[in-house]
Amino acid sequence: MTQPNRSRPNIDVLAVPLPGAVEVVSLVFGKDRRLYGGLTGAKGHLFFHYDPQTKRVADLGDKVVSANLLHDKQGKAVTQKIHKAIYVAPDGRIYGGTGQNIGMGCPHYRVLDDEGGHLFVYDPATGKGADLGVPIAHEWIINLTGDVGGENLYGMTYPLNYVFRYHVRRKTMRVIGQLHGGTYGDSGCSHECICDLDGHLYGSCSEGYLFKYDVKKDRLIETDLKLPGRDWRIDSLARSDNGLIYGGTHENGYLFSFDPSRRRLRCLGQPHPGPRLPGLAFGPDEMLYGCAGGGANYNTRTAFVFRYDIRKKRLEELGAVHCGSKKIRGQRMHAMAIDQEGTLYLGETGSERNPAVKTGGNYIDTGTHANLFIFKPYGSARR
Repeated sequence: MTQPNRSRPNIDVLAVPLPGAVEVVSLVFGKDRRLYGGLTGAKGHLFFHYDPQTKRVADLGDKVVSANLLHDKQGKAVTQKIHKAIYVAPDGRIYGGTGQNIGMGCPHYRVLDDEGGHLFVYDPATGKGADLGVPIAHEWIINLTGDVGGENLYGMTYPLNYVFRYHVRRKTMRVIGQLHGGTYGDSGCSHECICDLDGHLYGSCSEGYLFKYDVKKDRLIETDLKLPGRDWRIDSLARSDNGLIYGGTHENGYLFSFDPSRRRLRCLGQPHPGPRLPGLAFGPDEMLYGCAGGGANYNTRTAFVFRYDIRKKRLEELGAVHCGSKKIRGQRMHAMAIDQEGTLYLGETGSERNPAVKTGGNYIDTGTHANLFIFKPYGSARR
């Protein structure tokens, strides 16, 4: 259980002003100290950057090639997304993957109608983007990461849980294999994957088991290691400088650590009784920061931020994601990034409900918001 911090963080919020923006689902800081983000939103407007110095958002959607535009049976355009699929390479170039904001189980979705998600690259130094192709036809990209040296990119696809690899120097793409996993909702696979210091790839599959892609053996392995709390999906991942991997689970919001060299997975606690722990990142103070909370969608507490002291092994709650001056309370976060000064940037996907309007025993959902929260925690300065 987290220990509360009695000091109040400084929190601001801005709506990302791109046409058709619905949710902020990917965030990462570039080498140029700009915040790069991916949206659920309109085709052609899925990618942006935010400059903390000028406090301005720029639409980079024309740098991205996304899949073909789908329509439901009523003729309404389906929104698209960049879902936890932005990676900054060591050379400063930014890679990303696109997808559709629709899934198996929807009566308006036919997989073969979907061209498939595109892998793209954007170079902040030149301002130019390039399309790298569709890794797997009819499958959209649900996550993207890279090895430490930036030689290989890895991603997973929805709905059928394929893993692909892109060799940056050779510009070659290939399918590594397919994992067991659900195809429900927004996928039963890992919401994030990560590489260890030796270049091996890890994520979750099937009923909460870890998988490993052994880059030396060129082998995809479904291990016998299982997530805590009988959870099925990894929601977030971060790697410390010493190679230890930290993760958060989707169903019940557990925090865990994983030592790849020893194949040891440990539960570190539950910041709140779930669901969702969608964001983890290390700050300049070498603390692990996280965001948790499901919000109104899950009938549980709204979003809040915590930190975990990896030396003292202590969880501490830092406060709710709530901008008092603008009276905006974050419901459920989906992505998080930290700048060099320790300021947290959080992207929201959770929707609010109107307690005054009820139908069929349920409150009316008032819709999601493309909110970017700027959270300055107390005591987050560089050590």
